[in-house]
Amino acid sequence: MADPTYNPGVFAVGTIEQAKGIILTPEDSTTEARWRTETGYLAELIESRLALDSASVVLDYGCGIGRMAKELIRRTGCTVLGVDISPDMRALAPRYVESELFSVCSPEVLDSLTQAGLGVDAAISVWVLQHCLQPAIDISRLHDAVRPKGSVFLVNNRGRAVPTVAHGWFDDGMDIRKMMSESFLPVEDGLLEAEKTTPQVAQHCFWAHFRKRAP
Repeated sequence: MADPTYNPGVFAVGTIEQAKGIILTPEDSTTEARWRTETGYLAELIESRLALDSASVVLDYGCGIGRMAKELIRRTGCTVLGVDISPDMRALAPRYVESELFSVCSPEVLDSLTQAGLGVDAAISVWVLQHCLQPAIDISRLHDAVRPKGSVFLVNNRGRAVPTVAHGWFDDGMDIRKMMSESFLPVEDGLLEAEKTTPQVAQHCFWAHFRKRAP
């Protein structure tokens, strides 16, 4: 699939409510119900695996408007750097998160920061890599940003859903879990609870905890 078919326009939004509808599609529930129940559930999974506290610096890769960043800051007092390809999402995120512990930038700015020596204690990527055109590049960014022995927490579809102009949401067959395992050490993985998400989400998605190998 050639780069020109990729359609980042699907992430163009004008309001926080529009952003919520893109970030969490209703599936067999509603966006608001998922946002209300699922956000805390995922934050519990993340917090328990990554052992976050007020000294932690976390990269939220594909942060959207900062759904997980806001909840993790509220729970742990950690500092979060959000990264997103959508200028609209980046513009809305500070207003939604409402915290001095949060900042947001583009993937290209993240590249500059890591080249200048930025290192984070942990990274999260929640329903993001499934949409990336070239996930190897995004996984490399995570690897460059996370300090040695730092952790990455991933939530993803089992299949791919790449937004394209010609094919809509396209599954190119790439195995994200396998690709992550080639760059990071798998620690633990599991399925999402249907009661905390939706039956459809639980059937088609997984979570996984990885650790960066020591140099």
